[in-house]
Formats: sequence, C-alpha cells, structure tokens
Amino acid sequence: YRRNLAGSVAYNLLSALLNVFSFALIVPILRILFKINTDVYEYTPLSQTDNLKDAVSALKDDFFYKVSEFVDTYGESKTLLILGIVLIVMTFFKTACYFGSSAVMVPLRNGIVRDIRIQIYDKILSLPMSFFSKERKGDIITRMSGDVSEIENSIAQSLDMLIKNPILIIVYVGTLIAISWQMTIFTIVVGPLIIWIIGSIGRKLKARSLVAQSFWSETMSELEETLG
Repeated sequence: YRRNLAGSVAYNLLSALLNVFSFALIVPILRILFKINTDVYEYTPLSQTDNLKDAVSALKDDFFYKVSEFVDTYGESKTLLILGIVLIVMTFFKTACYFGSSAVMVPLRNGIVRDIRIQIYDKILSLPMSFFSKERKGDIITRMSGDVSEIENSIAQSLDMLIKNPILIIVYVGTLIAISWQMTIFTIVVGPLIIWIIGSIGRKLKARSLVAQSFWSETMSELEETLG
C-alpha cells in the first residue's frame, strides 16, 4: 500500500501548507478592515538573504509590500475583495486536500483488514479438530469480527498519528518559530504536561476497552449457542 501512503503524505503536506497561507492572508485583511496598517515595507529579493530566517522575513515583507502596492493602485475595497476570494479558494483546496488524504487511506485500511481476516480464516482451517473442542465458537467468531474491527480502528488512528500529525507539527512549529520563537518555547514547555494528561486518559480507556472486549466475546458465545 505504498501508493496510498505516499498520497496521504502529499495531501497532508499540501493541507498543512495551505492552512498556514490561509492564516497568513487573514493578517492583511484585518489590517485593511481596521485601518491599522501604518508600517512601510520594502521589497527584498530572496537572493540577498543569507539564511532561512532572513528568507522567511523577506517573504513576509515582500507579501505585505505587494498588498500595500495593490491598495495604493486599486483601493482598499478591491484589494479586500481579491484577498477574500483568494482566502476562499485556498480554504476550498485545503479542505479538498484534507478529504483527499482521508479518501486515499480508505483502501489501505480496508485492505489491511481484509488481509488480516484472510490470515485468520486460513489459520482456523489449519488448526487441529482438538482445538475446537476446547475453545468456544463465540470466541473464534469474535476474533473474525469484533477484534478485527478494533484493529481497524487502531490502524486508522495510528496511521493518522504517524503520517498526518508529524507533518502538521513540523509545518506549524516552523511557522511559529518564524513568527515568535519565544512563544514557541513557551508552548513546548507546556506541551509535556498536556501529553501526560492525555496519556493517562488513554491508559484508562485502554483498560476499559479490554473489559468490553471480553464481554463482547461472551455475548457472541451466548448468541451462537442460542442460534444452535
């Protein structure tokens, strides 16, 4: 399923970048609306920058320079209209990329679940008859139904964390550092406390999930016995 993974990475990366640019467009819109744009910007070619920080700063200044130039040429109303249309278009593409990343993961998730069910079925056929005299049929049926569904949910969440979240973290943290490294450090310091709280809740939910799984196995056994 390499193609699905590559497609998910590409869609998530595009979604994160478009999300950053969408937020960046809000700043000039607010400045025009509330007439607080008193800064004077100068155009700085990227060839004159020495490092990444200077390049990011130059890109920001060049963007505001172009917006200010457009305001002087066409007026605030027309500039605001164009920025609003661009924001709507970028939001549309951002949402499309988000749903695209979810869509390419569906065949992967369903394919993995199909493969697991085939392996379990082949395993059941290869077991000796003595195994079925010791085990309840409800337990075996649960392995094919409920347990595989739990694996499907785990796969969906794990792939989301492994693919989507790292891309978002890298893009957003990079943007935050470019805007204000002091606030970024504050966020990183507070982060472990939030992670610990979320981890504690997750461990409690996992324990309850195991209990619920055992009840599901008993339910399937009773249902099989009743039908029999």
